[in-house]
Amino acid sequence: MMTIEDRLATVVSLLPEHEQRRFAAPFAKGESADSQLTDAVRSLARTEGLSCTTEGEIAQARARLLAQVARQPATPPPAAEDEAAVLTARFAAHKTPHAQTAFWRSLTPWERSVLTRTAPPQ
Repeated sequence: MMTIEDRLATVVSLLPEHEQRRFAAPFAKGESADSQLTDAVRSLARTEGLSCTTEGEIAQARARLLAQVARQPATPPPAAEDEAAVLTARFAAHKTPHAQTAFWRSLTPWERSVLTRTAPPQ
């Protein structure tokens, strides 16, 4: 089991060098390993862009997020009408009631709702 000091050392090792210096000094009066660990985790989150405390940090995080979204290719949502047409054609290909029942049982709840044009199950 890791001690708090081990955890603190691990988190501090993940920080950039200029941030590590702050946690290298001995504890000040009233400080403990857990308060240092909490500060180190907050610092790491801020460094990684996972935590924003100032307007500038919020603006930077927003810009990073928008840049990521702009790089991702847009994927169109599946067309329910096309899916319904395909399922209807597949169902019609089965001529006997036995085959149609077997096909119906093989469908997922989502496919059944598309085929019957009802709301999908929750």
